[in-house]
Amino acid sequence: MHYNGIIFDFNGTLFFDTDLHIQAWDTIAMRVVGEHMTKETLVQKYWGLANVDLIQRMTNNTLSTEECERLSAEKEALYRQYVKNDPNAELAPGVIEFFNYLKQHNIPFTIASASIKENIDFYVSQFNLDQWVDPKTIVYDDGTYNSKYEMYLEAMKRLHVSDHVIVFEDSINGVLAAKKANAKVIAISSDSLEAHDLPFLSATINDFQGIVELLETLPE
Repeated sequence: MHYNGIIFDFNGTLFFDTDLHIQAWDTIAMRVVGEHMTKETLVQKYWGLANVDLIQRMTNNTLSTEECERLSAEKEALYRQYVKNDPNAELAPGVIEFFNYLKQHNIPFTIASASIKENIDFYVSQFNLDQWVDPKTIVYDDGTYNSKYEMYLEAMKRLHVSDHVIVFEDSINGVLAAKKANAKVIAISSDSLEAHDLPFLSATINDFQGIVELLETLPE
């Protein structure tokens, strides 16, 4: 497998956690507006919005920015608690085997995620990510990036690679950002991508089982 580096999105890619996010949003929505937040509502009305923007739209701009930021932090804290309490919360099928393979073959890899630092620190602790990934190479939303594209460029810089990079992504914005960064893109099947025709994808997968064998078949 001849690749200089691999970058993973996290949520929905390495960790299938959509239902846990919905559970946290539902708790917040019931408390703030007295209505349930279903997956359908989230996808149809709020998909892709930052937390504060989602809360402002959900409340028809009736709350201050400070209150929206407080609720955003509360939602993420709830989400982390739900992850911790879920006995089935684990990395996607095949991820650990793939991480071990990459480490054994000295192929550098890291994570570039739009998650906040508190969540990234939680993931590193919860899933013992630092046995495979140097936390200093992980790129996350620290307020300095305008787009996922910039995050992928930074991740490449931290891995000291510029070409022959593979990105694994599950969202349309992330896939397009990875393509713009001149990476090969492998998509994880998701609701976000089903509606789009993306002929440049190298492959679409459901999880990471058999991924090494798949990568061997891809053209360089």
